[in-house]
Amino acid sequence: MPPVFVVSILTLSLSLILPAFSTSSGLLAADSTPATFAGKTGDWHGFTSHELEIAGKPVLVVTPEKAAEGQPWVWHGEFFGHKPAPDIELLKLGFHCVYMKIPDMLGSPDAVRYWDQCYEQLTGKYGLAKKVGLVGLSRGGLYCYNWAAANPDKVSCIYGDAPVCDFKSWPGGRGTGKGSDRDWKLVLDRYGFDSEQEALAYSGNPVDNLKPLAETGVPLLHVYGDADEVVPCEENTELLAKRYRELGGNIQLIRKPGVKHHPHSLNDPTPIVEFIASAAGVPYGNPRRPRRDPVDQRAAKLQPSSRVVYKTVDDRELYLHVFNPEDLQAGDKRPCFIVIHGGGWTGGEPHRMSPFADHYRDQGLVGISVQYRLLNKQKGISIFDCISDTNDAVRFVRTHANTLNIDPEKIIVCGGSAGGHLAAETALYSEDSDSKVSAVPAALVLLFPVIDTSTEGYGNAKIGARWREVSPAHQVDGKVPPTIIFHGTGDTVTPFQGAVAFQKAMEQHGNRCELVAHEGGRHGYLMSDETLLDETLRQSDEFLSSLNLLNNR
Repeated sequence: MPPVFVVSILTLSLSLILPAFSTSSGLLAADSTPATFAGKTGDWHGFTSHELEIAGKPVLVVTPEKAAEGQPWVWHGEFFGHKPAPDIELLKLGFHCVYMKIPDMLGSPDAVRYWDQCYEQLTGKYGLAKKVGLVGLSRGGLYCYNWAAANPDKVSCIYGDAPVCDFKSWPGGRGTGKGSDRDWKLVLDRYGFDSEQEALAYSGNPVDNLKPLAETGVPLLHVYGDADEVVPCEENTELLAKRYRELGGNIQLIRKPGVKHHPHSLNDPTPIVEFIASAAGVPYGNPRRPRRDPVDQRAAKLQPSSRVVYKTVDDRELYLHVFNPEDLQAGDKRPCFIVIHGGGWTGGEPHRMSPFADHYRDQGLVGISVQYRLLNKQKGISIFDCISDTNDAVRFVRTHANTLNIDPEKIIVCGGSAGGHLAAETALYSEDSDSKVSAVPAALVLLFPVIDTSTEGYGNAKIGARWREVSPAHQVDGKVPPTIIFHGTGDTVTPFQGAVAFQKAMEQHGNRCELVAHEGGRHGYLMSDETLLDETLRQSDEFLSSLNLLNNR
């Protein structure tokens, strides 16, 4: 008999006689040709699923039409198939999706051992990537975090969706949640506790066992409702995030205000897919343009404390990128600095303006960079929709002042270029909502703004016949918040004379308006010169201090 068959028979024989928790598939050489997925096949949202058995337990593997380089995969703790949009997008990118059906084990040590066996089979026999992205919905968080803590070097990232991070909270119900008597009894049984006291003293819950993940640099993303009555966020996601950051770990939070334990996920799965794909090194979406100026360079080093859904339009979430000061405490009433990105209303992203939000975070304010719908005539999105979004963002911040720990009377709005126009419109445009909550800020900081939308300015063709309704230089009437404008005299995109006209109109109506002119400065001049950027921030600080808007503690 040829030697290769001897090896094959020996491997098969060992796999049959080793215990269920063995790692017999690890006998296969790492560089051997991966086996083809066997078992019963089916259709899962247009992709082929395979029903396997590993360690005596059913395993479902959904395969992409074409696997991405490196064979990336995601692994669900529980509830695979619920809210499938992120998985469908990942399959399109070439990911495999895996679920091992071991319900009612709640991430117990035996569940971890079953996962060990599954991992060895999938990476050894079937050649999937050595690092896997974990997906933990609700109680699935216990499976993902407990296995990850035991195997941090095998994890590319963890996406938790309203995840259970401490079984004392759920199913124990020892906090503000109602708990589950049935599942609490399962915890006592599956973890082998002799008493409730032993379970309550247990120090191996995800919130207690984050150090291995932080030391390995595993990135985390949690999506959660802040009104979750089943898995309270204060006892789970928010506690875990606090501890992970204290350990130097990287965690992103997406908070859904007023949302309970359901619904899970996001209407637009893009942030979830971006996170998982990035951790696996798989290209997705439109990559950010190369870092090319001081603002981009600073932004590349920054990450918001959280993203908060402030509005949902056509099943798409819009976010506030929130930068909290380190010493922020519940009950604080900090001033808030809101910044809006430019891009001619048709481009740009909140991340671009992160350095401005971060600067004021360092000063003790809550900094926020706003996402809004971009002008797209084919989709029926107009500049008036952009204005509606950014005005609603200010209203949301004011309405949720207690949750955000801000002073609703000390909201500053800033914007650059088209973002400067949108910032000005928070004070000047009021026809976009029936809300009784005002969008008018306490002050405006405008950076080379679109301030005149006539044919002498910028944007007239994009806006059309209604341009005068949203032309700040033509809207000033009565009381407008104190404003400082930074503008280059050589700006040919948003001409300098528009800023001059706006200042004149402001002064004629008794409003305070300071115009800081940079001789010869072209459009966006301060973004490309670090000295000018710092000087602009310093001058903004002085202006805001004169208005008593930086008394932040």
